[in-house]
Amino acid sequence: MILSLCLLLPSLSPSSQEICSAPGALSAPIFHLSQTSAQLGDSVRLQCSVISQFQATRIVFCQDGEGVSSQRGILGKLSYDYDHAVSRGSSGNYSCGYEIKDSDNQVIRSQLSLAQHLSVTVLSPSSQEICS
Repeated sequence: MILSLCLLLPSLSPSSQEICSAPGALSAPIFHLSQTSAQLGDSVRLQCSVISQFQATRIVFCQDGEGVSSQRGILGKLSYDYDHAVSRGSSGNYSCGYEIKDSDNQVIRSQLSLAQHLSVTVLSPSSQEICS
């Protein structure tokens, strides 16, 4: 029984990896990054706006083809935000995508939004120089 549940779970809830690395055919959402350059410890807002005739069931924020955050879709909500705490690994290309479920309860993915690049600057404690 447990084995059958484990085999079933991936088909019920596709991972964030899948939408970030293998987007689907639905129209791409609109992505906005609050700033394209940040320092360690800053917070950057990522916003994903879904324009679809169908209700999004899940919204995924991606960095360089990997899922960094996932949210459930909310009925009537078109814009989703994610406040990202900037760390050393935050430099990269960010985008978003969404999923819907059709009348047969099958998951259909969107294309990814156009990516935007975030550069992280690190102040060196000894020299106060900026490093990227």
